[in-house]
Amino acid sequence: MEPTEKPYAIIFEDEELLVADKLAPIPVQVEKSGDRPLQDMLRDELRERGAPDFLEAAHRIDRRASGAVLFARTPKSLSTLEAAFRDHRIDKTYLACVEREPEPNQGRLEHRLVWDKRRNVVRALAAEGPSKERGEGGKPVAAEQAVLEYRLVGRSERYFFVEVSLITGRHHQIRAQFSAAGFPIRGDLKYGARRSARNGLIMLHARRLGFAQPRSGERIEVLAPFPASEPLWLHCPQ
Repeated sequence: MEPTEKPYAIIFEDEELLVADKLAPIPVQVEKSGDRPLQDMLRDELRERGAPDFLEAAHRIDRRASGAVLFARTPKSLSTLEAAFRDHRIDKTYLACVEREPEPNQGRLEHRLVWDKRRNVVRALAAEGPSKERGEGGKPVAAEQAVLEYRLVGRSERYFFVEVSLITGRHHQIRAQFSAAGFPIRGDLKYGARRSARNGLIMLHARRLGFAQPRSGERIEVLAPFPASEPLWLHCPQ
């Protein structure tokens, strides 16, 4: 990405909400790295326009992932959107570019995930097993159920494109489950990829969001364009 290019694009907005396409490896909200988050950048843009600058993310995507992030522009819409995420009334579709062909080409992955917060790494374990795992110092750590569905939608000369629908929403879920299944995401060194990508992103993109407008209830579908900094996305059919 060129230094003058914005690390995001606004792809939908009205008085209650805003959807941004995150195009660079930046956090959505403030984190311990201290790097300027997407939320602050968007607030600054709203201020420059003279618009009300209330803005809060209704969910997050990983720092090194790209794609659609939904923000609330009023406190009421924030509570409405957060409830919609909790109740699984918001449709999220991801696209991933993986290093090996998934076998089978379509299926459902079920694991238990254990998050090592100190190292920020998630372990994907067999779906059936003890209710608690042992973490640092032998302390018991609860494992969270993780379920997703996937299907192969295209391929390039060396890579494969997979559409993902999340049944549950867990930290690093797609990354950890795909790694455990034997097809790590391109660029994701933390979860077994062979090499990193030059733009600092992994090839995991939040492609589609479907949700009800908080005030009117009108159905909204948003498609997030792929980052131009990764030409390999041109081979993806969606």
